[in-house]
Amino acid sequence: MDPQQFSTMANKFPSVLDADVLNERGKQLDLFKRERLITPFRLGLSVVASMATQQVQSMADLHRQFNELWELESDYKAFYNQLLKPSSPEFFRTSLCHIMSQLTRKVLGFEAGQAFSEFNRFILQDGSSFALHEALADVFPGRFNAVSPAAIELHCTLDVLQDAPITIALSPDTDAEHDYRPAPESLRGDVFLADRGYLDLTYLRDIGRHGGCFIVRSKSHLNPRVIDAYREDGQRIKSCQDRDFQAIISKFPKRQRAELDVEWLIEGEPFRLRLIVSWNPQTKCFDYLLTNLPQDRYTISMICLAYKLRWQVELLFKEWKSYTNLHKFDTEKETISEALIWASLAASAMKRFLAHAAEHLLEVVISTRKASMPSAYDLPALFRALRHGDGPWYRRAFKAIIHYLGRNAKGCSRCYLKPLIKIYLYYQRVAVLTRKMGIVFNASHAKKLHGGLKERILHPFYPYRST
Repeated sequence: MDPQQFSTMANKFPSVLDADVLNERGKQLDLFKRERLITPFRLGLSVVASMATQQVQSMADLHRQFNELWELESDYKAFYNQLLKPSSPEFFRTSLCHIMSQLTRKVLGFEAGQAFSEFNRFILQDGSSFALHEALADVFPGRFNAVSPAAIELHCTLDVLQDAPITIALSPDTDAEHDYRPAPESLRGDVFLADRGYLDLTYLRDIGRHGGCFIVRSKSHLNPRVIDAYREDGQRIKSCQDRDFQAIISKFPKRQRAELDVEWLIEGEPFRLRLIVSWNPQTKCFDYLLTNLPQDRYTISMICLAYKLRWQVELLFKEWKSYTNLHKFDTEKETISEALIWASLAASAMKRFLAHAAEHLLEVVISTRKASMPSAYDLPALFRALRHGDGPWYRRAFKAIIHYLGRNAKGCSRCYLKPLIKIYLYYQRVAVLTRKMGIVFNASHAKKLHGGLKERILHPFYPYRST
């Protein structure tokens, strides 16, 4: 472990939970006019620590953790009233913004000169909703009144190369997802990936006009004009030329994918895209992908492989809900519910930073899922050390966490690779496709574990961590 790199990483973590920073933020937001037993620093650190280290079912759990962390005997009502204040959600939201800005770094990359290396970011957009207490139905109405009268949705924009969200918006579940998409002009030099719920031809056209590219899942009811069509082996599908899309669906091959050159008229101007068609044997129907990536550089296989990266945002949602207490809170108060949501997301961001720090310092692939589990390692010791700020106690705790993750949260295990030869042969075809995409391999750790294996064997559609 490089001492200078360790010092850099260790300095970042306590900076976002610094006593002076949090106390000043609380004063600016009028969360605390006078510092008494419960200060902004003590409240913020204890609530985030609770979300990160244990299952929180009620406000009483948070209060007990506060008293335990700070070795105090505070009154429950006093603790409750601080979270009830109108400025409490903004306090935790701005704290989350600070954490995201300071603890996010690029951790993935593509080889220079290879496919996708010309893009700055891989942007994923999606949303995840969950229910709240029924008493909040007027503030956060849900889409399904019979099941969840009150619900919120978190709209997340995630950068795959940073392996972390870059924007998170909270809204009632009834709000349209399209209102929270990144602006087309902000996607210059980026690749945008989204599910079919975000399909909007005008929006896609604007992305292209501003110098961005996209891969978006298409809906089956669209009916563009098909200019030309080819099978994946290069053979032209003559029966699909210059016809409406809905009239030729039965002509598409099922044994291999096909590519269509399609065109719409938007505001009187032609808008031409590539439409990738593939048969899904599980759903017994065709899947469609729309993209404006150039045909001479990006094949059908590469586009389909790249779109699978969109699953990373779904894994992030699973981490939020499974390991950082993002769930239906048993409270009828709007301010408390919103404050705990932001605190939960702050805990997730901090644990993801620890995973990335361990990867960088130890040069091993770390599973962010394993690192996010509350019982995976002794996180409480790290938060206890943060009570006194940056110092020897904190440094020892931070170093212990890094080494623990390096030993116990690796993204690839010996058990998973048995029998090694058969699994390597199974993944060999995918490894070739991945190499064509130019994804950086971390070969040193694979050689150490498996004696000369040239490529790191992980999930075939997940980018390998860059060293």
